[in-house]
Amino acid sequence: MISRSPFYVVEEFLSPLLCEEIIDICDYTVPDTNKDGKVVRSIKSNERAESIIYERLLGLLPSIQDYYNFKHKGTEPIIFEWYPEGCKGKDNPMGSENSKFVRGKWLRTHQRDITGVLFLCDYQDNPNFEDEYEVYGGKLEFPQHAFGFNPRRGTLILFPSDPHFINVTSDVFIGDLFQSRIQIAADTPYFYDPEMFPGNYTQWFAGNT
Repeated sequence: MISRSPFYVVEEFLSPLLCEEIIDICDYTVPDTNKDGKVVRSIKSNERAESIIYERLLGLLPSIQDYYNFKHKGTEPIIFEWYPEGCKGKDNPMGSENSKFVRGKWLRTHQRDITGVLFLCDYQDNPNFEDEYEVYGGKLEFPQHAFGFNPRRGTLILFPSDPHFINVTSDVFIGDLFQSRIQIAADTPYFYDPEMFPGNYTQWFAGNT
């Protein structure tokens, strides 16, 4: 039985060609490092790359609003993330998109209601590896829900921004992971109600391979 999922998945949101174009536009060269000299997530902004995504997001917004039952107020500037080969999950920030845990409780600190992660690379664990657009590792994990999404080029994953959806990107073993992160604000704060999305990932994605 397939239950209504809190994850809104849009396959082929972007074509492979456009994903490659965005990576080229962002022109990633030297990765950021931590105090120990280890590579960590690098973040960029780019208006030209952003416009490619916005153009397609505008056409999708009515469906997103209907699915989550909210009214769109605005969208933050889109950020582009690079997780270089060797980037460790423990060094990546894990948390809620719109809240911080302070003195034993979650406090909303950002006007974000729906978050989107757009994969620009494909997950690959076979010997025939194309390092220009494939990556081994870099899973988008949701520990509270005990599952995650392997990167799939051009696929957009949307989910509520609140503390029910703490997420982290796992270790990147081979290749580089490129993705963008979209933050959507509602006219009035969106509060996730688990009763509206019963079950777990085995029911939400029943029948999917």
